[in-house]
Amino acid sequence: MHVINFLQALGRDWALDVTKLKIILAPLLAACLLSACAVIGLKEKTGTHGAKFTGDHAALARCVTGKLQTDSRWMIRALQYDVRRYPDLGATEIYAYPAGSLPGTYPRNSPSNPDAVISYAPPVAKIHSSRRNGDTNSDVSPGYSFALTIKRTDNATVFATLNGKKYEGDIAWEKLKDCSAP
Repeated sequence: MHVINFLQALGRDWALDVTKLKIILAPLLAACLLSACAVIGLKEKTGTHGAKFTGDHAALARCVTGKLQTDSRWMIRALQYDVRRYPDLGATEIYAYPAGSLPGTYPRNSPSNPDAVISYAPPVAKIHSSRRNGDTNSDVSPGYSFALTIKRTDNATVFATLNGKKYEGDIAWEKLKDCSAP
């Protein structure tokens, strides 16, 4: 009789241990599954475009940034721009950054700060004499949404290249096409 009672007690304790084990393992396995699934597919798609357009590189850059700043989509409208003009090369570069990521953005002028003093004027192009040693990205901050380079090929046409995130880049490319259309 004592042996049977002992085995029954052992069975109950073992059943309790399995229940405790389930309680501990279930959230742990769920967390592992969620973290494994979160890593899959996190890579954002990038895109590249290149084509010839009619117009002046500086005028096209002003037009593109103006159209992007007045876009109806908040994600596009909130982009901030670093515009660089190279008169000796006949080129203009536009680097678009997500809100608050533009170098030189501090809490006093951040778009996410409701008390900030924000300038809604179009971006002013910084004039550079030329690229140093042909290095295109030595002083460019990482994290930009897209980089649009417009370079004069002759007096009437330019060649534009765009590299960056697919969503923002595709919209900027369409705005460039609209600006170049006669």
